[in-house]
Amino acid sequence: MPNYDVLCIGNAIVDIIAHCDDAFLQTNGIIKGAMNLIDTRRAELLYSRMGPAIEASGGSAGNTAAG
Repeated sequence: MPNYDVLCIGNAIVDIIAHCDDAFLQTNGIIKGAMNLIDTRRAELLYSRMGPAIEASGGSAGNTAAG
């Protein structure tokens, strides 16, 4: 199998996946099905209010490199 050097330039995005109800979304101003870029302060607030979550690497550059 050949080796390749690959450079991907993009934003290092982390997907957070958690179960919640519509009330949680409304209370926190989150639009269902939408993508939200948030800062550290907002992330800490949401983490403190929500239940367990899964973190997964995301972003178009990372996803493309992963295949």
